[in-house]
Formats: sequence, structure tokens, C-alpha cells
Amino acid sequence: MNDRFEARPQREKILNLPGEVTALLAALAAIQFALGALPGATVSEIFSALAFVPGRISIVLAPDAFMRSIAGQLAPGVEAGDVAEALGAERLPWWTFVTYALLHANWTHLAVNGVTLAAFGSPLARRFGPARFLAFMALTAAAGAAAHFAIHPFDLGPVVGASAAISGTMAASARFAFAQDSRIGAPNASRRASSLAELWSNRRALAFVGLWFAANLIFGLFPGAAGSTEQIAWEAHVGGFVAGLLLFGAFDRREGGRE
Repeated sequence: MNDRFEARPQREKILNLPGEVTALLAALAAIQFALGALPGATVSEIFSALAFVPGRISIVLAPDAFMRSIAGQLAPGVEAGDVAEALGAERLPWWTFVTYALLHANWTHLAVNGVTLAAFGSPLARRFGPARFLAFMALTAAAGAAAHFAIHPFDLGPVVGASAAISGTMAASARFAFAQDSRIGAPNASRRASSLAELWSNRRALAFVGLWFAANLIFGLFPGAAGSTEQIAWEAHVGGFVAGLLLFGAFDRREGGRE
């Protein structure tokens, strides 16, 4: 009697994320879990050290201008050094241009960013590879913080969340998601990408970019439309998105990326 063994078809994974995206999502979740488990005073110290606060940059780079911006709120005799010490900005907190992206206001904030990162970060991670992808995320996060700083240089409200960096992945993905493979005339995300000139001549790409900017403007001006009770730092999103469009070519050095 001969036994017949039939090969079983391999089941597709429900979530087939690149390792670097999975690791990043796990790290963000672990940080959020730790923040929920730590005492409130400790959490406040962490946010103070890692969140991006424009005023903490201004008090170091332009102390006179910063002091003039808050002159009406200061008691007589208070000097810039006193304010810098109170803000924990005796030296330039340059690291906060990136570390703010590791923090989230709550689990809902993280969940929304996590889903978007999985959707748009995965194809980009496969194309760039781990090191370039993580470097790209850091740079677009920094660009988002810089854009927010440019608009609100003296603001003392903390900015947290990975939205600016994720906006960068959305923009970068558009550089190849709407491209046409010149050899076969069909979309091929793994083999070529659009130049910026080609992107602007592609109606679908323009529609995507236009809708993205419109949605961010609406949610920025009316945060309640996004279900948020806090002000949304839409300027940071725009900074990350623009950086993603412009920086894509510097990171996309391998023809075809990874399969």
C-alpha cells in the first residue's frame, strides 16, 4: 500500500510586515505600555526630556527674542537663564527633534499611527532595507519638528507622535506607487520610481497629494473632525511629508529594492 503525500499549500500570513517595521511597532508599543505603568511624576519627566517643545529650542538659540515673546508672563527680575533652567534647556535639546516621535499621547494615538505605519512603511522598508528605512524615519521626524518650530518658535506646548515620520513614508511611497514601469507599461513598485517632474504630471499622484494636504489642513484647523481633543501639529505632518518627497531619491539607491 502506497501512502500518498500531497503538499499542502502554504498559508499567507495575515500580517506580513518587514522585520524593521514590526520591531518599530513593538518598540512604540513597549514605550506606551511603560508610560502607562510608571508613576505620573516619572512620565512627566520622560515627556519633559524627550518631547519636542519649540520654546526650549528658542531659549537656547534666540534667548532675547524668546524673552520678549513671554515678557508679559514673567515676574520682575526673571532672566533668560532662569527660564532656561525652568524649562530644562540649559543646553540645546537637539535630540528632541527625533525622540518626540517615540512618544504618544495615548493608545488611540498610537493605534492610528501604527496602522498607518504598517500600511505605508512596509513597502518603503522593503525597498530601502532596514538601515536606510530607520534613517529615513529619523530624518523625516526631524523635518517635521523643524517645520513646526518654524511656525511656532516660541510655543511651550509639547509635540509628540510619529505622525510626521509616517507622513514622510506616505510621500515617499507615492514616488513609486504611481510609477509606470517603462518596459511593460504597468505599475511596478519594485523596479522604478517617478521623478518629481513625473509625479507632478501624474493625475492620480496629484490627487493623492492634494487629498493628503486637504485632510491635514482640515484636521489641523478642526481637530474634533479627527476625534481628537488636542490640537494637531499639522505643520509637522507637512514638514515630514515634504521631506519624504524630497529625500526619497537619496535613500532609493538600489534598483528594485528588496523583493
